[in-house]
Amino acid sequence: MTITSSRPHAGFGLVSVLIWLSLLSTLALGVALATLAEPLTAGALHEKLKMARAAESAVALAVASLAQHADWTIAPAGGIGSLFTDGAPGVRVVGGATVDLVAETHLRTCGRTAACDDAATSAFAAARPWGGRNPRWQLLLHQPLAALDAEAGFVCPCYLVAWVADDPADADGDPRRDAPAGVAGHGVLLVRGAAFGLTGALAEVEALVAQPCRRSATPCGGIRVQSWGAVNDGVP
Repeated sequence: MTITSSRPHAGFGLVSVLIWLSLLSTLALGVALATLAEPLTAGALHEKLKMARAAESAVALAVASLAQHADWTIAPAGGIGSLFTDGAPGVRVVGGATVDLVAETHLRTCGRTAACDDAATSAFAAARPWGGRNPRWQLLLHQPLAALDAEAGFVCPCYLVAWVADDPADADGDPRRDAPAGVAGHGVLLVRGAAFGLTGALAEVEALVAQPCRRSATPCGGIRVQSWGAVNDGVP
């Protein structure tokens, strides 16, 4: 998938339509599952699929935001903003649950809710196996789905979050900056999207994204998703 745009809001309408169609298809599946002999199991599966589609939507919106920037040099340090935010990072109430955006960011960066230092961030762990090149996650998107699309928010009354980090496999040795042109990993970033549900349910998706012409000496807009998959290890 490649998204290319020269206008700030270009592509966002399409992303919104894709979000709605994805969630609508999940809703239709839920109706079908409700006719099965084990409605409790079917209901749990439907909820899981719905949350997964919402997490994918968070990644898609983050991709649309990154596509507006030709230079990703400082993106891993939080130097790229997004239109999809609902104020300064802090605590959000999602139904009967709370989401602390700062704590959730720390949790994914170093495995604890307190502020991360270099030692904790660089420590090897099953979810963070790159040591000194472990992702230093930065918030890129945080907003209720209903604020983006009221009908989609009715289907899934959840809160979307997305983070961005440097590609851990790049060769510049600096996880806080994108690799410079000519260095392996230039123009490649890691994006993680999450959907938080009303009762604390969580789904996460991670994608490796790249600028299509990153090997060119001339920066260009657009973005290509090189890999995409669910995060199955739980919150690191």
